[in-house]
Amino acid sequence: MTTVYRNLALFIKAGILRRTSIAEDSGAWYEHIWAQNHHDHLVCSRCGKRIEFSYQAIEILQEAVAKEYGFTLESHYLELIGLCPDCRNNDGTQGEA
Repeated sequence: MTTVYRNLALFIKAGILRRTSIAEDSGAWYEHIWAQNHHDHLVCSRCGKRIEFSYQAIEILQEAVAKEYGFTLESHYLELIGLCPDCRNNDGTQGEA
């Protein structure tokens, strides 16, 4: 098991994988990023469902914020965490934000 985790760290350093942050009780999630287009995620906090999305306005705003604070962005990832439609419907909270 130690070898697996050691190799994960090497893959991250090489830019092949990225560890994403997810709910504390779900453990680690690794994503293949080598030769992949950039995207962000919607993550359900209840069932763990992950939806990949790209939204150009978010990318533009991130660049504007970085510029305003004098940062040069090297990388980023964005995860929006909430309830997916299935979990929301099962909870009786449909339509609430």
